[in-house]
Amino acid sequence: MPRIVPYTRAQSPRGRASRKQAAVALDLDAAWGLYDKQVRFVRDPSLFSLFLGGVGSGKSYALTAWILNRALANPDGIGALMGRTGNDLQSVLLPTLFDQLDQAQENCGVNLVADYDKGNAKLTLANGCSIYFRPYNRIAKIRGLTLTFAGADEVEWSEADPEEVWSVFTGRLRGNGPMPGLAFATSPNGLRGITKRFVDAQRSYLDAIARNDDKAARTFAQYTAITSSSFHNPYLPDHYYDVLKSMSRRRYLQEVEGRVLKPQNTVWQLEGRHIVPWRWEDHRGAQRVYGGDWGTQDHHVAIMAQVDARGVWTVADELVCDGIPRAAFFARLCSWIDGHTAELGGSAPALIGVDRAVPEWNQALQARYSSTPIRWMEKKHEQKVRTGIENVRDMLDPHEGDVQLCVSDRLAQITTGVTAPLIPAMRGYCYHLDALGQPTTVPKKDNINDHICDALRYAVSASAHMPQLHGGRTLFTLARDQPRDPSSHGAGNSDRHSR
Repeated sequence: MPRIVPYTRAQSPRGRASRKQAAVALDLDAAWGLYDKQVRFVRDPSLFSLFLGGVGSGKSYALTAWILNRALANPDGIGALMGRTGNDLQSVLLPTLFDQLDQAQENCGVNLVADYDKGNAKLTLANGCSIYFRPYNRIAKIRGLTLTFAGADEVEWSEADPEEVWSVFTGRLRGNGPMPGLAFATSPNGLRGITKRFVDAQRSYLDAIARNDDKAARTFAQYTAITSSSFHNPYLPDHYYDVLKSMSRRRYLQEVEGRVLKPQNTVWQLEGRHIVPWRWEDHRGAQRVYGGDWGTQDHHVAIMAQVDARGVWTVADELVCDGIPRAAFFARLCSWIDGHTAELGGSAPALIGVDRAVPEWNQALQARYSSTPIRWMEKKHEQKVRTGIENVRDMLDPHEGDVQLCVSDRLAQITTGVTAPLIPAMRGYCYHLDALGQPTTVPKKDNINDHICDALRYAVSASAHMPQLHGGRTLFTLARDQPRDPSSHGAGNSDRHSR
């Protein structure tokens, strides 16, 4: 149970004057409503801590509670709360942290805040400990700090290199204080990055114990990992779990149950059950969705999917053009789309999703098909490849229910030109390998298989929040992949029920 000695009202938190002698005991576990796994994470005194949890398990809530607990344990220390981006800090972490400070005052009768310097993103508590707020996607802003403790959110889903994150963070832990520490809270993203470092540390600890190597055992005992699934959080409503079932089987195991899975080499698993007998001419009542990727001289591609009343997609036709300029491809694309429209009774496409790279041709497409939504990946979060890949995977292999994305058996089965058509491309679409030969989270851009896979991803991503194209549902999107809503001031993301 933390004990603090608050400053007098007249004293500046930056001063060195004597403090009041009366200590105040705070039962913060009860004030914050932490459940058992969060309590273990927050209280653990280890130098390196990891909260590895499923979506909705209260990872961010546990991390901010850990930060405040370490701040109270380190009078006059310096800490840092770090988010993947500035938006993550403003919309998720800071609202959660200040909510916890309010709860502490409401339940314990103590105001822990001595000063908040918003301009410098710095909070000073009543015991003189300062907490800086920084995004770690700009790692240079972290290098200048000397810290006693620090916590970082969603490290496995950041664009920052995990090895650089680790080396920079550990290099900053030079500050004075009785309880230094570095904590991470994240969902797993395969056996890689920070997660792999903790897994390796646990294995090394067990090996050291087995060979009676006390020195090595003490080194690796400094690492503690707490795992929690979405089901461990008692504050989530029952209907929340129904939404999670739209995830793919792999995504469900990883991001709901919090399992650390082996990295996979192939991006998508195209199986026999996904390839179905289908003639697009026979389905006059189905809605049509298009996805396109603009090439240069080669690699112009597009796909057409038909959507039935249940929201099941079948990629029914494809267009692959090499050796022509963009203007010629634009003409062929329009002729191809118009051919579908004429054959199917004149209904306009329901959606066209395209690459953002060539705005003039996107605008020409919008002018040509004015009654059809033309979506290109304008917002940064929509351009994230991982989100689109997971959305496609969710449709290919849902955790519950039938396959939601199929491919017509009339599409080409082999690659005969420069650019692969969809079926061989999906089979050849792989992740980059790291220096050790392990798959990363970045798909390989080989200029053969990636283009038409991108076109499919654009179509699916563009439709994610259009329930009329998914049987009344929307595709599951995690908070970390959603844009910030400036009108919410983060209130919708602090999510007190997700503790």
